[in-house]
Amino acid sequence: MAETDGVNSMDTNADSNTRSSRSNGPEGMLTLVCITCGNEMFFTTKPPTGDVKCTRCAGSVFRSFFTPTVRDDATEAMLEETSRSISIDGGSSDSTSGDLRDLNSP
Repeated sequence: MAETDGVNSMDTNADSNTRSSRSNGPEGMLTLVCITCGNEMFFTTKPPTGDVKCTRCAGSVFRSFFTPTVRDDATEAMLEETSRSISIDGGSSDSTSGDLRDLNSP
C-alpha cells in the first residue's frame, strides 16, 4: 500500500532550501484521483513507489495531476497561456460568428 505524505493536506511551512536540497525534479504536489471512487491522495515530498492502492476502495487506476508550488518563468508562461479570461465585457477568444454557424450546421 502506498504511503501518502499528508493525505488531504499540503506541507506549506517547509523551508524552500530544505525542500530543494532533497529533490532533483520540479517542486510541486502530485495528486492522484481514484477513477473508481474519486478519493484524492496528495504527495508533496516524494512520489509514490510501486503499486498504489486507493485507501478507500483499494482501486489501482488513478488520474494524476501535478501542481507546481514554486513559480518560475516556464510555470508563469504556462499559467498565462492556459488561463481563461473572466472579464464580463470581453469577447470570446478567436471564434467568429461563422464558426458558430458551422457548429450548428448538420
